[in-house]
Amino acid sequence: MIEFILFEKILDHKAMKTLFGLIISILLGTAALGQQYKIENASQRINNKKYEGVSSLVDAELDKVEAFWLDYVKDHGKARRKRNYYQLTEFQVEDLAVDTLTYVTRVEASNGQSLIWLAPFTQDLEANDLSSLNNDIEKILKAATRGYYVSEVQAKIDEAEAAAVAVSKNHQKLIYEGEKLSEDLTGANELKTDLETRLQETDLKIKVLNQQIIDNKLAVDSVYADLEKVKKVIEAHKESMKKIK
Repeated sequence: MIEFILFEKILDHKAMKTLFGLIISILLGTAALGQQYKIENASQRINNKKYEGVSSLVDAELDKVEAFWLDYVKDHGKARRKRNYYQLTEFQVEDLAVDTLTYVTRVEASNGQSLIWLAPFTQDLEANDLSSLNNDIEKILKAATRGYYVSEVQAKIDEAEAAAVAVSKNHQKLIYEGEKLSEDLTGANELKTDLETRLQETDLKIKVLNQQIIDNKLAVDSVYADLEKVKKVIEAHKESMKKIK
């Protein structure tokens, strides 16, 4: 039973070390997360037509960035998937996007990173208008890229805080267990003292009983000898009785 309890404690301590290691890895992961901004004018082809827009290179995996970007654009307009791109309508971000204009966007993998591309879905813009729109798109992409980095850091913070709560609970549990173990140790020592006292009393009682058995045997032998003497006296009196005429 004691071995099982000790094994259980070892498991608890190992679990706590594992949890602590998780927190360290989360904190290190947060520290390692960069905030790189590489935003530049870029053109891409949609349905074999070239559209001038802006791209942002995000230092993260494609599936995460694409999911974040789609949530972002859906929060600011309507997004409809078209083969290998999305078409945005009613798109407006703090007056930076013209909500009467249609936009196109896609997210692609780029050497272990992710490239977000956004452009007006028109080829009928004057150079100055296109430049103005792309300046606004650059601001949108920078805000969105920053928003992604912030969301990732916040997720790490949330994970760390959740892990810290778990460690704190485990810490309190270990403190409680330590107090309980101290109480159990005190009780065990008291029981040991009581048992030792009772053992001493038992040893003394055994000695007394052994002596009483010896005394009883001696008394039995003595009484038996007296009984034999009495029997002899009785026999002598019976013999005297026979001689009376």
